[in-house]
Amino acid sequence: MENNIREYDFDIIEMIKVGLQRIEGVKMQFVIAFALYIAVAIIVQLVLGLIFPQGTAEAPNYLNQQIVGILSYPVLMPIMAGIMMMAIDHGRGENIEYKSIFNYYHLTGKLALAGILIYILTIVGFMLLILPAIYVTVSYAFTIPLIVDKNMDVWAAMEHSRKTVTAKWFKVAGLMGLLTIIMILGVIPLGIGLVWALPLMFVTLYGLAYPIMFE
Repeated sequence: MENNIREYDFDIIEMIKVGLQRIEGVKMQFVIAFALYIAVAIIVQLVLGLIFPQGTAEAPNYLNQQIVGILSYPVLMPIMAGIMMMAIDHGRGENIEYKSIFNYYHLTGKLALAGILIYILTIVGFMLLILPAIYVTVSYAFTIPLIVDKNMDVWAAMEHSRKTVTAKWFKVAGLMGLLTIIMILGVIPLGIGLVWALPLMFVTLYGLAYPIMFE
């Protein structure tokens, strides 16, 4: 499957418009799901921070911060995968519930490894003057759902995502960039806009773009 790169195309603005329509009736499911993700992330950071003190704002311990971040992946990546799968399932017309985000811990090993590899490649990209990091972030954006949805191995999923995205890299990057801008704007008015922006990002990327690119 990883060598079968399908031809695809989409209009960025049209995808956003359709995404806004598709989030009607499911916004709170995504908001609650993401709130649970943040809550778990905070707890994990606090617990691991007791073992690996991260220093103060004036004297941060960067090494321990990286260690805590990496050690949190086995807990957090399955939940993030669950939110992505909510969007994919919604795009397929299935009923979704926020509780389903905890259904993917049987794939913890694969998901954590994928997250760590992408993280390392992104750090290397930043060391090479940012642009490679942007390429990595965009190119591997669909690795996690490919592992879960298509039952692919980690490297196969990463390469399938990268090769498929690269075929229309600037268009995919443009879609992700516009969704990111919408997210930032959603934060400004006391975060109220995130009720729309957050579900829009997941539904557009994984409920709309994913099936166009990979199914």
